[in-house]
Amino acid sequence: MPRATVNINDTARFELKTLPPTDDEEGGFVVLRRMSYGQVLQRRAMVSAMKVHGGRGKDFEGEINMMQESVTLFEFQNCIVDHNLTDHDEKPLDFRSPLVVKALDPRVGQEIETYIGKMNNFDEEDEEGNS
Repeated sequence: MPRATVNINDTARFELKTLPPTDDEEGGFVVLRRMSYGQVLQRRAMVSAMKVHGGRGKDFEGEINMMQESVTLFEFQNCIVDHNLTDHDEKPLDFRSPLVVKALDPRVGQEIETYIGKMNNFDEEDEEGNS
């Protein structure tokens, strides 16, 4: 019978184009896993809250930005299972910490965010690739 649950041991490794290898060291990489459907639902609820709360408050843009940040932090905390990224003191980064995620070079953060999105967004297509 087909397995329909997430296996947290199924991961994908992504070499970071924003941190290519040099003569002295290997390039940066992240190993990501898919979110479970429960986590997708939790993420979706966070996005829905952003739409509802943002429409009622006086600072609509500020609330949306805060909620988008929360969703991104949630994704980094739950999807990154391994990496070789360090801070300026060569200490491995802990993506469970919001401060670490916020301190990332924006190019690196956006690239990781793109890979997380590719692993967790499902677009229904037919056999010819049409949505």
